[in-house]
Amino acid sequence: MSVDYNVHKGHRERTIKKFLESADSFSEHEILEVLLFFALPRIDTNPLAHRLIQMFGGLSGVFNATAEQLMAVEGVGEKVATQILLIAQIGKRVELVSKKKEHYFINFAKAKEYLIGLFKGLYHEKFVILLLNKKYKLIASVEFSDDALCSVKAEIPDLVKAINIHKPSYAIIAHNHPSGNVMPSAEDDFTTKKLNVIFDLHDVNLFDHIVVAGDKAYSYNQENKIEEI
Repeated sequence: MSVDYNVHKGHRERTIKKFLESADSFSEHEILEVLLFFALPRIDTNPLAHRLIQMFGGLSGVFNATAEQLMAVEGVGEKVATQILLIAQIGKRVELVSKKKEHYFINFAKAKEYLIGLFKGLYHEKFVILLLNKKYKLIASVEFSDDALCSVKAEIPDLVKAINIHKPSYAIIAHNHPSGNVMPSAEDDFTTKKLNVIFDLHDVNLFDHIVVAGDKAYSYNQENKIEEI
């Protein structure tokens, strides 16, 4: 065991030195291998890095996976999953800050472009409510996730709290369908009706409910379903 550990230690030291000198030259599985060094200090992390890349199709898929999905991969325990999720959250938040700009959703095309980017690469369903001011400028967003992959239920008290804080004039409901089917379900219709009641009670106009699947999007407003509701 001591011989194997020393071999791995020497490889890690050389790899880390190379990474510090030329990180951009590393492939996706090599980057993941280096990350796993710190969660699994006594084993060869190269095979696990390859398994993760193969399972999720690349780094983007790995860092958008849920804890449950990660731990379904052989060799991934709670420690590895925690490290990957932590790095994913840091990356997302840094990106949000660096790309933060004003968004105006004056039409479906603007909202579609923003939401396709927001949901890109997700394997789990996410439910987002965009709160807009009188000029349709985004002033806040409220996100809800469900790892069950089949449905998302917004927590009404959290939504009401956000409405009371930001006092929006308009709202856009949006969620993704990981299945790839962009058409809304009966449950989506029911959720739209339920949330519209909440918006009405707080003098917020429901502008749209948009369902995203990959690079496709369905608009309740465009299909005149908002009027029906």
